[in-house]
Amino acid sequence: MTFANPNEATKAAESFSQLQGVWRSQGYGKILLIEGGRYVFFEETAVSCRKLYSGTQAELALYFEDVQISPRKQSFSAHRATGVTRIGFRRLKALPPTAFDERNKESNDPEYNFDLFWHTFAEHYALFELKGVVWDQSYHTFRPRIDPSCPRETLFANMAAMLRPLRDGHIRLYTPWGHYSAGARPALYKRLESELEGAHDDRGIANYLGELRERLHDLIQDDYLGGGVRHGANHTVDWGQLSATTGYLNIRAMAGQSGKIGHPADDLKVTAAVMKTVLAELGDLPNLVVDIRGNGGGYDGVALRFASHLMDRKRLAFSKSARHGNGFTGQQKIHVTPPNAETYRGNLYVLTSELTASAAEIFVLALLQHPRLTLIGEPTQGILSDTLERHLPNGWHLTLSNEIYRSYDGQIYEDVGIPPHIRLQFLGRKGREEGRDPMLDRVLKLVRG
Repeated sequence: MTFANPNEATKAAESFSQLQGVWRSQGYGKILLIEGGRYVFFEETAVSCRKLYSGTQAELALYFEDVQISPRKQSFSAHRATGVTRIGFRRLKALPPTAFDERNKESNDPEYNFDLFWHTFAEHYALFELKGVVWDQSYHTFRPRIDPSCPRETLFANMAAMLRPLRDGHIRLYTPWGHYSAGARPALYKRLESELEGAHDDRGIANYLGELRERLHDLIQDDYLGGGVRHGANHTVDWGQLSATTGYLNIRAMAGQSGKIGHPADDLKVTAAVMKTVLAELGDLPNLVVDIRGNGGGYDGVALRFASHLMDRKRLAFSKSARHGNGFTGQQKIHVTPPNAETYRGNLYVLTSELTASAAEIFVLALLQHPRLTLIGEPTQGILSDTLERHLPNGWHLTLSNEIYRSYDGQIYEDVGIPPHIRLQFLGRKGREEGRDPMLDRVLKLVRG
């Protein structure tokens, strides 16, 4: 994978050469061993310290950049090359005893896997209070159901039952034979399901939604943009002109701009290039619609890069803190900074829906201080935290929300989503029957005064 640029990687490698020893991350549950030109990462809980992956010191430098070391070399922090997070580490005298206890553990033991699973959430999940879930109680309820002879299906079913009340789209449990997602079901799905039932239509929701989204896409391109649509960034970006005064920009995802999977540095470069082109064509118009109704996320860094080309000046985008012990790490402030050129100066109309999720919501957070911003549509999905990936001894792995994001004014939009200024239903039946996009119609009405 391509993460840091070569110059940053060289600097990071030089810094890591000064950091021989054992380090514990502040939040994120990682132990890092740097020794003899190599490194080992471990995942830690109160009952485990399991080796995750290892490699050369030069390879470690591809994952981090801008390493800052304390004067006595007892702590350091580094910016994660795949996102916007800076993670702090503190020196330990030695590896935790649990790192050596792992040798005596049976990797497929259901009881051990259950305990590690429970501790992973107990120590790292950030939203129990917000979700109103008492995780300690789940242990007392479900632990008696797990014994040494417990089948894998029973273990999986109990874990899924524990996760279900959290209703968090960033929680997933993966196994070689299936996976479980704990996300809440969007109201849109319920509306469409009711339509299908009323029409005695046996199509699945996913297929029906896909068809409706494709129809809307064609409607916008053919009727609203008059066929004059441009595509770029591996078809993750479309743009055109709605009227003599109003441009249109559709950002489909916050990853994949380079056409490569898992290459955020390349995605960032392509994002900057495509926005330069977009603004060369639309930047002088007094109004710009940014459509992220179907954007399910990607990289926060890409979201911020898009936002930077739309922001009037450097502003606080949000702050974030990670679960750490019984509390949280200090709040890390993230700013959105416009480039020297290619910055849009007009009125912004951002269209959102329940499908606007994750890094797409970070894009909205980054623009909330924009002085000429109007949000139109539905509240976003409300899954803003980065996903922390963790692994179980039996080969299963999972993701969870371990961070709290706060907007510039301290608001938390996890679970509830970021609300629009003007609320309109996405893919509402009336608009579809009339062959119109009510959100774009509202924008056009607003700009006409």
